[in-house]
Amino acid sequence: MLRKIRLSLGTAAALGLIQCKVDAVPTTAYTMTYTPNRCAANCAFCAQARDSQAPANRLSRVTWPAYSLSKVLSKLSLLGNDSPFQRLCFQTLVYPRLREDLVHLIDSVHQISPTLPLSAALPPLPKTVLYELKELGLERAAISLDAVSPIIFQRIKGRGVKGPFRWETHIQSLEDALAVFGKGKTTTHLILGLGETEEETLNLIQELTNRGIEVGLFPFTPIAGTPLAHRTRPPLESYRRIQLAHFILKRHIARVEDLKFNKQTQTLSSFGISREELSAIIDTGKPFQTAGCSGCNRPFFTERPSEIYNYPTPLPIEKLHEIRQQLEGVI
Repeated sequence: MLRKIRLSLGTAAALGLIQCKVDAVPTTAYTMTYTPNRCAANCAFCAQARDSQAPANRLSRVTWPAYSLSKVLSKLSLLGNDSPFQRLCFQTLVYPRLREDLVHLIDSVHQISPTLPLSAALPPLPKTVLYELKELGLERAAISLDAVSPIIFQRIKGRGVKGPFRWETHIQSLEDALAVFGKGKTTTHLILGLGETEEETLNLIQELTNRGIEVGLFPFTPIAGTPLAHRTRPPLESYRRIQLAHFILKRHIARVEDLKFNKQTQTLSSFGISREELSAIIDTGKPFQTAGCSGCNRPFFTERPSEIYNYPTPLPIEKLHEIRQQLEGVI
């Protein structure tokens, strides 16, 4: 039986398990399945990967200390109406007892907090297991493509790193999750900055949106001890264009066919709507906040305070001014 669980540092602080400064309180309780061994997958960007030399308590930029499950559940039960959490999310590693551990975790959390929405970021699992997890109380599932194209996927998650994953299997697993959890309750994540173009990224986002799959955006983050440790982060200007276009596509304000791209660079040159409409959308600040499951703000998972890609809270006016400068030339 699972006796330990990892928490993001911000989640541990919100539960009172550790004393540390938190610039933005997480609105989701981020947990990670615990195993004494590394993940059986070997994703080139991931600190938890089988061949990674990164510390075992890292995921992206965040430290994930391990705690006894009973202590975490006790702290969670004491929050009551003062809880900052709108949901709880299980980040999962690939290992033999994953299904059994998820069953135990979902059941344990629901016993003390039956109305708290539960999410899980999963590897491809049999459809029967997805049905089982939903029956236990899992509200939504994320199966992360991470890569925008099959070629990049193979290079960073599949045969190129001797990993177990295949693009086709992930796509089928997303279809299975849609059948089980439904549209709007199935999520995937895309990591930008791995060699994709803006045009192919937005074509994929449109395809996923058509299917009813929510998309969470991450900038690539180099982690010491991983094969991609020396790769640079994506240009902030490009990331802003994708964020804004993603918002427009998700809200069905325009379609990818309405967008225009520079033929030489395959970068976005027009959002397909009027300048006035575009300006009003930017002024809300919402396209530049964390995207993905509802109630997820993911504070500083991939950010440095000096260079924020996904804002965990509403943006002040001065930040909107900076973003307008970053979007100069396309607005």
